[in-house]
Amino acid sequence: MKLPSFSTGPESPSRNRRALQGGSYSIAAAAVILAILVVVNILVSALPTSMTKYDISSAKLYSVTSNTKAVLSGLDEDVTDYGQYSLDDPICTIHITAGDTDYEILLGNYSTMDSQRYVSTGDGNVYLASSDPLSSFNCTIRDLIANDETPAFGTVKGIEFAGEDSYTVTTQEYTDDNSYTACVEDYYYKTDGDTLLPLDSDRVEDYLRGIAGLSLTNYVTYNAGSEDLSVYGLDNPERTITVRYTDGTEDAEEETFTLSISRDPEEKAAAESDTGEEDEEITAYARVGESEIVYQLTQSEYESLMVCSYDGLRHDEAFTAGFDRVTSVDITLEGTDYTITSEGDDEERTFWYGEEEVDLGDLRSALADALATEFNSEAPTQKEEIRLTLHLDSEAYPQTELVFYRYDGDSCLAVADGSSWALVPREAVVDLIEAVNAIML
Repeated sequence: MKLPSFSTGPESPSRNRRALQGGSYSIAAAAVILAILVVVNILVSALPTSMTKYDISSAKLYSVTSNTKAVLSGLDEDVTDYGQYSLDDPICTIHITAGDTDYEILLGNYSTMDSQRYVSTGDGNVYLASSDPLSSFNCTIRDLIANDETPAFGTVKGIEFAGEDSYTVTTQEYTDDNSYTACVEDYYYKTDGDTLLPLDSDRVEDYLRGIAGLSLTNYVTYNAGSEDLSVYGLDNPERTITVRYTDGTEDAEEETFTLSISRDPEEKAAAESDTGEEDEEITAYARVGESEIVYQLTQSEYESLMVCSYDGLRHDEAFTAGFDRVTSVDITLEGTDYTITSEGDDEERTFWYGEEEVDLGDLRSALADALATEFNSEAPTQKEEIRLTLHLDSEAYPQTELVFYRYDGDSCLAVADGSSWALVPREAVVDLIEAVNAIML
């Protein structure tokens, strides 16, 4: 095998020159790198120790947090003249207590160069805040109070009204064996001994929506004691409303919400002694449960919340069952008796007078317009205008009787099922009579 051959003769002058040039370049590069390292070392030695030493304490006690780094973009150390930053008379002073330690943060003017705010944290330095703290702390106690909230009542289980006309409201779904009402929409009832008096569900739910929709933000005190409560009339409120409810979900726990309301005591006393008829301004207050916060209500809120008496929440219709449940009508008018019968069921039901099919549209409209203008329990003393007995398809509530008596030039007294009920517009009773005459004559 022939081995490769290598030349061992003397090197040429050109090759020596190239080697010399390469060595010179290496020496120059090393000198440049060394110079750079010297400069860097000088610069680093000039930096503060906070930038050249690591905080290895377990709690990072000597570290600037990431949040602080994001806010504080520059600093002036060991400041003696705080006036140049307007920190001798700061725009805002923030006091913070953490455990046993108190902190005071001062906010000064903006820097004229970069529009960042000067901040002092009490460590002898002045910082530039890239994010203005005043935007977060420019507030009052009103902005920071955890105001009470009113719930969205899911399923109401009961209501207690305390104060004038105190009473209890119970709830039950309508069933065919309900002997207290023929209105299938009735759900709320005033308890009256062993009797339940139906309330207008729409009125009750509107009232509850009024409570749920209250904007409790206009506080007058946030730490009311017993003396404060008396100033606002809430030591003995005009009305206290307690609602028992669940959120409406299956197996939900029952909760309780209580709201007390009262008019300003001095204003109320002055109004009771004033016989003037001018519209008066009302100042009123509210309190949730045992909260120490007292809120001022608007006049409209107060007036709406005060409409919670039995008369304020009961039906104002003379007939609440609905004509789809009427099977026949007995009518007495001017001493003459008439009977209207029916065939079919519900919406397919037709009405007959004798052998003639009749339209009860006008009669129904007139009866719907016979709304209470004033609930009245007086015994009738004047002429009977018209009497109607409406027979219903309910075994538990088979009929309702309505009798209208003359009362005065504007009103008639309505008697429902033997008890004086309310005054209704006389024109509605006249329309009712005319509707009957149109059918019978």
